[in-house]
Amino acid sequence: MTGARTPTARAAGRLVAFMQTAAAVVRRHDIEIARRISAALAVDQSHPPTLPPATVPACHILPELLSDPQSDLMSHLAGCRDDLHWRQAGFGKLPEPAAQKLAVTELIGPNGMFPAPDIRIGLLIQTGGFHYPKHQHAAAELYLILKGTACWGIEDEPPGPRAPGDFVHHKSQQPHRIITSDEPLLALWGWVGDIDGASYSV
Repeated sequence: MTGARTPTARAAGRLVAFMQTAAAVVRRHDIEIARRISAALAVDQSHPPTLPPATVPACHILPELLSDPQSDLMSHLAGCRDDLHWRQAGFGKLPEPAAQKLAVTELIGPNGMFPAPDIRIGLLIQTGGFHYPKHQHAAAELYLILKGTACWGIEDEPPGPRAPGDFVHHKSQQPHRIITSDEPLLALWGWVGDIDGASYSV
Protein backbone atom coordinates (compact mmCIF):
# COMPACT_ATOMS: atom_id res chain seq x y z
CA MET A 1 0.00 0.00 0.00
CA THR A 2 1.31 3.47 -0.85
CA GLY A 3 0.31 6.96 0.11
CA ALA A 4 2.13 9.94 1.58
CA ARG A 5 0.15 13.10 0.88
CA THR A 6 -1.56 14.77 3.82
CA PRO A 7 -5.34 15.07 3.38
CA THR A 8 -6.48 18.65 2.77
CA ALA A 9 -9.64 20.71 2.95
CA ARG A 10 -9.58 20.82 -0.85
CA ALA A 11 -9.63 17.03 -0.95
CA ALA A 12 -12.57 17.08 1.45
CA GLY A 13 -14.43 19.38 -0.94
CA ARG A 14 -13.92 17.00 -3.85
CA LEU A 15 -14.97 13.97 -1.80
CA VAL A 16 -18.03 15.75 -0.41
CA ALA A 17 -19.11 16.75 -3.92
CA PHE A 18 -19.01 13.09 -4.93
CA MET A 19 -20.78 11.87 -1.77
CA GLN A 20 -23.57 14.45 -1.99
CA THR A 21 -24.15 13.62 -5.65
CA ALA A 22 -24.21 9.91 -4.69
CA ALA A 23 -26.72 10.71 -1.93
CA ALA A 24 -29.19 12.02 -4.50
CA VAL A 25 -28.77 8.91 -6.68
CA VAL A 26 -29.16 6.47 -3.79
CA ARG A 27 -32.21 8.39 -2.51
CA ARG A 28 -34.12 7.31 -5.63
CA HIS A 29 -34.09 3.70 -4.38
CA ASP A 30 -36.96 3.92 -1.93
CA ILE A 31 -36.11 1.36 0.74
CA GLU A 32 -34.95 1.95 4.32
CA ILE A 33 -31.30 0.98 3.83
CA ALA A 34 -31.03 3.37 0.87
CA ARG A 35 -32.52 6.19 2.94
CA ARG A 36 -29.98 5.55 5.72
CA ILE A 37 -27.06 5.52 3.30
CA SER A 38 -28.29 8.58 1.43
CA ALA A 39 -28.64 10.58 4.65
CA ALA A 40 -25.08 9.73 5.72
CA LEU A 41 -23.67 10.62 2.31
CA ALA A 42 -25.49 13.96 2.32
CA VAL A 43 -23.75 15.26 5.47
CA ASP A 44 -21.51 18.21 4.59
CA GLN A 45 -18.19 17.20 6.16
CA SER A 46 -16.34 20.21 7.58
CA HIS A 47 -12.85 18.73 8.09
CA PRO A 48 -10.22 17.05 5.91
CA PRO A 49 -10.40 13.26 5.59
CA THR A 50 -8.56 11.42 8.35
CA LEU A 51 -6.78 8.99 5.99
CA PRO A 52 -4.24 9.86 3.28
CA PRO A 53 -4.48 8.67 -0.32
CA ALA A 54 -3.36 5.05 -0.68
CA THR A 55 -3.58 2.29 -3.27
CA VAL A 56 -3.45 -1.51 -3.41
CA PRO A 57 -2.79 -3.78 -6.44
CA ALA A 58 -6.37 -3.89 -7.77
CA CYS A 59 -6.33 -0.09 -8.12
CA HIS A 60 -4.34 -0.37 -11.33
CA ILE A 61 -7.65 -0.58 -13.23
CA LEU A 62 -9.13 2.59 -11.67
CA PRO A 63 -7.96 4.87 -14.53
CA GLU A 64 -9.77 2.57 -16.97
CA LEU A 65 -12.92 2.57 -14.85
CA LEU A 66 -12.97 6.38 -14.65
CA SER A 67 -11.64 7.20 -18.13
CA ASP A 68 -14.95 8.24 -19.71
CA PRO A 69 -17.40 9.55 -17.10
CA GLN A 70 -20.98 9.33 -18.36
CA SER A 71 -22.71 11.11 -15.45
CA ASP A 72 -22.21 13.87 -12.90
CA LEU A 73 -21.66 11.18 -10.27
CA MET A 74 -18.82 9.55 -12.20
CA SER A 75 -17.32 12.95 -13.08
CA HIS A 76 -17.18 13.84 -9.39
CA LEU A 77 -15.63 10.45 -8.61
CA ALA A 78 -12.98 10.97 -11.29
CA GLY A 79 -12.25 14.35 -9.72
CA CYS A 80 -11.42 12.82 -6.35
CA ARG A 81 -9.68 9.69 -7.68
CA ASP A 82 -6.32 10.72 -6.23
CA ASP A 83 -7.79 11.51 -2.79
CA LEU A 84 -9.08 8.01 -2.01
CA HIS A 85 -7.64 5.67 0.62
CA TRP A 86 -7.88 2.12 -0.76
CA ARG A 87 -7.23 -1.12 1.13
CA GLN A 88 -7.62 -4.82 0.43
CA ALA A 89 -11.12 -6.24 0.89
CA GLY A 90 -12.22 -8.98 3.25
CA PHE A 91 -10.96 -7.84 6.66
CA GLY A 92 -7.87 -10.03 6.21
CA LYS A 93 -9.97 -13.20 5.73
CA LEU A 94 -9.57 -13.64 1.97
CA PRO A 95 -6.72 -15.73 0.53
CA GLU A 96 -3.97 -13.49 -0.81
CA PRO A 97 -4.61 -14.30 -4.52
CA ALA A 98 -8.24 -13.25 -4.07
CA ALA A 99 -7.34 -10.16 -2.08
CA GLN A 100 -5.17 -8.99 -4.98
CA LYS A 101 -8.26 -8.86 -7.20
CA LEU A 102 -10.31 -6.59 -4.93
CA ALA A 103 -9.97 -3.16 -3.37
CA VAL A 104 -12.24 -1.18 -1.08
CA THR A 105 -12.27 2.35 0.19
CA GLU A 106 -14.33 3.24 3.25
CA LEU A 107 -15.49 6.79 2.78
CA ILE A 108 -17.64 6.88 5.92
CA GLY A 109 -17.36 4.48 8.86
CA PRO A 110 -15.38 3.35 11.89
CA ASN A 111 -12.28 2.97 9.70
CA GLY A 112 -13.37 5.57 7.17
CA MET A 113 -11.96 8.72 5.67
CA PHE A 114 -14.79 10.48 7.49
CA PRO A 115 -15.36 8.67 10.82
CA ALA A 116 -18.82 7.44 11.79
CA PRO A 117 -19.58 4.79 14.41
CA ASP A 118 -22.75 3.15 13.08
CA ILE A 119 -22.55 2.93 9.26
CA ARG A 120 -20.00 2.01 6.61
CA ILE A 121 -20.12 3.42 3.09
CA GLY A 122 -17.44 3.01 0.46
CA LEU A 123 -16.38 1.84 -2.97
CA LEU A 124 -15.44 -1.57 -4.34
CA ILE A 125 -13.17 -2.44 -7.24
CA GLN A 126 -13.23 -5.98 -8.60
CA THR A 127 -10.93 -6.83 -11.48
CA GLY A 128 -12.21 -8.61 -14.57
CA GLY A 129 -12.30 -12.40 -14.77
CA PHE A 130 -12.63 -12.96 -11.03
CA HIS A 131 -15.13 -14.88 -8.90
CA TYR A 132 -15.49 -13.17 -5.50
CA PRO A 133 -16.49 -16.28 -3.56
CA LYS A 134 -19.64 -16.66 -1.53
CA HIS A 135 -19.41 -14.59 1.65
CA GLN A 136 -21.70 -13.10 4.26
CA HIS A 137 -21.79 -10.68 7.19
CA ALA A 138 -24.12 -9.47 9.89
CA ALA A 139 -24.60 -6.06 8.29
CA ALA A 140 -27.35 -5.49 5.76
CA GLU A 141 -25.75 -4.24 2.56
CA LEU A 142 -26.71 -2.21 -0.48
CA TYR A 143 -24.67 -1.91 -3.68
CA LEU A 144 -25.08 0.65 -6.45
CA ILE A 145 -23.20 -0.45 -9.56
CA LEU A 146 -21.26 2.44 -11.07
CA LYS A 147 -19.26 0.84 -13.90
CA GLY A 148 -19.10 -2.63 -15.41
CA THR A 149 -21.66 -5.42 -15.61
CA ALA A 150 -21.12 -8.31 -13.17
CA CYS A 151 -23.09 -11.43 -12.28
CA TRP A 152 -24.51 -11.52 -8.76
CA GLY A 153 -25.58 -14.68 -6.98
CA ILE A 154 -27.57 -14.38 -3.75
CA GLU A 155 -27.98 -17.48 -1.58
CA ASP A 156 -28.34 -20.43 -3.98
CA GLU A 157 -29.91 -18.60 -6.91
CA PRO A 158 -28.06 -18.75 -10.26
CA PRO A 159 -25.90 -15.65 -10.77
CA GLY A 160 -27.54 -13.03 -12.96
CA PRO A 161 -26.17 -9.87 -14.61
CA ARG A 162 -26.38 -6.52 -12.88
CA ALA A 163 -25.53 -3.40 -14.87
CA PRO A 164 -24.54 0.17 -14.04
CA GLY A 165 -27.38 1.94 -12.26
CA ASP A 166 -28.69 -1.28 -10.69
CA PHE A 167 -29.04 -1.69 -6.94
CA VAL A 168 -28.32 -5.00 -5.18
CA HIS A 169 -29.61 -5.53 -1.62
CA HIS A 170 -28.27 -8.21 0.75
CA LYS A 171 -30.04 -8.90 4.01
CA SER A 172 -28.13 -9.67 7.20
CA GLN A 173 -26.17 -12.96 6.92
CA GLN A 174 -27.42 -13.52 3.35
CA PRO A 175 -24.67 -15.31 1.36
CA HIS A 176 -23.75 -13.68 -1.94
CA ARG A 177 -21.05 -13.81 -4.59
CA ILE A 178 -19.92 -11.55 -7.45
CA ILE A 179 -18.50 -12.76 -10.74
CA THR A 180 -16.84 -10.53 -13.33
CA SER A 181 -15.96 -11.63 -16.86
CA ASP A 182 -14.14 -9.31 -19.26
CA GLU A 183 -15.27 -6.11 -17.55
CA PRO A 184 -14.00 -4.95 -14.17
CA LEU A 185 -16.52 -3.68 -11.63
CA LEU A 186 -16.77 -0.43 -9.71
CA ALA A 187 -19.58 -0.10 -7.17
CA LEU A 188 -20.70 2.01 -4.23
CA TRP A 189 -21.62 -0.03 -1.14
CA GLY A 190 -23.13 0.62 2.26
CA TRP A 191 -23.47 -1.40 5.47
CA VAL A 192 -26.09 -0.75 8.18
CA GLY A 193 -27.02 -2.63 11.34
CA ASP A 194 -24.26 -4.74 12.89
CA ILE A 195 -21.30 -3.32 10.93
CA ASP A 196 -18.57 -5.07 12.91
CA GLY A 197 -16.17 -6.59 10.38
CA ALA A 198 -15.62 -9.59 12.70
CA SER A 199 -18.89 -11.05 11.36
CA TYR A 200 -17.53 -11.23 7.79
CA SER A 201 -16.94 -14.82 6.70
CA VAL A 202 -16.00 -16.43 3.42
